[in-house]
Amino acid sequence: MMVVLTPYVLRTESTWPAAAWLVMLAATITGIAVLLRAELLVRRLERDTRSDASET
Repeated sequence: MMVVLTPYVLRTESTWPAAAWLVMLAATITGIAVLLRAELLVRRLERDTRSDASET
């Protein structure tokens, strides 16, 4: 949603609100990337744990 509204915000807002919007957009994208990375790491750890248990 933020990505869709970004062009409108950059056209209609002054410099500081637009800069704040871009900071929030970057933080949102970074947060989503961190959550996705954490999910992938957890899945890999679970898969490694299960494969180690089945070998014994």
